[in-house]
Amino acid sequence: MTYRITLIGAVSGTPIYTESDIRTLLQSQPTNLLHGDTFTGRPSTQVHVGQETVLKIRGEIRLEAASAKRWALQALEKESLYQVHHPQKTWFIAETDSNTEALIGNISPRLQPLHNLFSVPDIDNSTRLLHLTQLFDLYFRVACTQKIRLDEGLSNFGVSTTQELFYIDDDIYVWDRFITCAQILGVYFRSLSWLNVEVATSFGQIIHQQILKHFQDAQYFTVLAEQLRDLYFPAPTQRQAIDSFIHSLTQKPTPKTPTTLENSRYLAILADIHANLPALNVVLNFLKLRNIQHGIVLGDIVGYGPHPCQCIERIQESGLFIIKGNHDHGLAVNNFKKGFSTSACWVLEWSHQRVSVEQKNWLADLPPLLHTEHWLAVHGAPIDPTFFNAYVYEMTYHDNLSVLKRKQIPICFHGHTHHPGIYGSKKFADEFYTPEEEMDLTPLSHALICPGSVGQPRNRKVGAQFAIYDQQERKIYFHTLVYNLDPLIREMEAEGFPRTLINMLKGES
Repeated sequence: MTYRITLIGAVSGTPIYTESDIRTLLQSQPTNLLHGDTFTGRPSTQVHVGQETVLKIRGEIRLEAASAKRWALQALEKESLYQVHHPQKTWFIAETDSNTEALIGNISPRLQPLHNLFSVPDIDNSTRLLHLTQLFDLYFRVACTQKIRLDEGLSNFGVSTTQELFYIDDDIYVWDRFITCAQILGVYFRSLSWLNVEVATSFGQIIHQQILKHFQDAQYFTVLAEQLRDLYFPAPTQRQAIDSFIHSLTQKPTPKTPTTLENSRYLAILADIHANLPALNVVLNFLKLRNIQHGIVLGDIVGYGPHPCQCIERIQESGLFIIKGNHDHGLAVNNFKKGFSTSACWVLEWSHQRVSVEQKNWLADLPPLLHTEHWLAVHGAPIDPTFFNAYVYEMTYHDNLSVLKRKQIPICFHGHTHHPGIYGSKKFADEFYTPEEEMDLTPLSHALICPGSVGQPRNRKVGAQFAIYDQQERKIYFHTLVYNLDPLIREMEAEGFPRTLINMLKGES
């Protein structure tokens, strides 16, 4: 068969391949693609292998010539932006007289697939770790800058004769915030026998360094570590290796739940204090009078209000267990330009000038979640791998309850919505339960519980909202305490706080 070849271009610079090179390979017998073999791929992909080159035809794409050119050009433009493929990778289309549809393909230097290289018996672990460093350097770079995900399978990466590593797959995916990354790491640890405790420790250090290099945010250590903890490993040696990896990744011991939280009958459940000192004081004074000494703060100590420093100090002295909210994190890492409303951003910028370095470091070190055998505590939503960005509300509560069911967690305490109430499962029906002064959780198999907001309620009710959980009777008590708003509002007005935030305190939208 005679082909008319049109070169679209190379990832970097001028193509080194000619129409004749491509035509010659197209005339050769395609290589069988088998899982785990040197060349793998979907059934529709056609691969022709030469001594030094690999030609790939995207058989699943069937377009007439003009459309095929546009498709290949778009693929080339994206790959030129990503810079993860070999610079000599060249896209082309091939036409024949007998078919109105053109073939779309690419030709690249022949690289040694990483899964093959890792199985070579005489390769040393330092070389394997070098290539894993290269892999995750590419992987995290495009995840951070382009919000895309490369396919993490080792067969999708190849090493050149100069020991450079490149992505050899054509497909990319939407970045999913470490979800698939954790799953594939689990595959690595289950399938690569050389990933023992010692190597896993070094591997964890590599991922630690690469996350800091590209994301510059230590929060992602915990995001990845928590997902890895949920994975199943059939062999004890694999679990030991992944535990060593996690310890090295986070550079912290596995967090343990304070025994006081597990053993206390009553737990105070506070959320979204938002730098409102009068509201926080009235709640803490109430708890002191009731002799309730233990509990959880579900994040967002700062933001929206004028007392970030004082609220941090008060909470530090309270003896309550504190997890991190999105406002806490944004202020701690000085990153509140994206993901926050205009009003929220204004307040965090204002707070940034007033909160000390030590207080920001304290906020940064707060854990993003807490879980026991009987309940989970997060700021945002259990379905969210970052723990404090997603919401539990009408459109998401079914999915979040499904997470609790899958993980066999009966209760999740959360904040972030500023709306008190319970989304619960009862006899196969999920629904919302309006907060009452006393609510029995016994009929519910699973429950998502928001205590409301101490410092900025959003259900048009004025006061400081919180809850108390009776672990023995499995009951939750919702409270709203009145306090004097006038001095707080005058202070916010004097500082120029956005009017929308003042109106919320007064129960106005």
